[in-house]
Amino acid sequence: MTQYVDNYHHGDLAKALMRAARVVIQRDGIEALTLRAVTREVGVSATAAVPHFGNLTGLRSALAAEGYEALAHALTQAMSGSPRVNAHAVGMAYIGFALENPDLFRLMFRRALLDHTLPDLAQASSRAFAALRGLAGREDAHPDSTDAMPRMAGLWGRVHGLSLLAIDGMFDPFLDGAEAGVLPDFLSKALGEGQPGS
Repeated sequence: MTQYVDNYHHGDLAKALMRAARVVIQRDGIEALTLRAVTREVGVSATAAVPHFGNLTGLRSALAAEGYEALAHALTQAMSGSPRVNAHAVGMAYIGFALENPDLFRLMFRRALLDHTLPDLAQASSRAFAALRGLAGREDAHPDSTDAMPRMAGLWGRVHGLSLLAIDGMFDPFLDGAEAGVLPDFLSKALGEGQPGS
């Protein structure tokens, strides 16, 4: 708690609250993320977050915006090869983000818990989806083709589904007794290495 209190006393309560929110969601899950839990983590009164986030939806939305920024960065960094290589690399980057941030990932896609009219969240989620749209356009012979968006939706559905199944442990029975670290290889094969349409 001292780290957060020190930051608060240096005048950056909003950042300290965001750091605490990341700790709470990672340690305790989405359901435990409340203004009271976050302010307790920082060591300030329960009302101290209100001027910065308004309410719990505002805090969740700010946290989701950070998640979308990180996801957009991961997807953009993954694009460096041919369109087929990019499709697989971006898919694996998406899955990797979910595996590293399971509760944040879940929060980002729980629309009922977020306020998508908030500019930071709207802009951050748009950047993440632009990375996916850009991928669909690069795969397509004619980037403006009406086929580009359905292709992107298909890729997104595939990687999102694999991500959720993985973070919920649904592949564990298939990997029973396997060495640690085999899940990424399993997911790479499930995605279809370098084969976005397979």
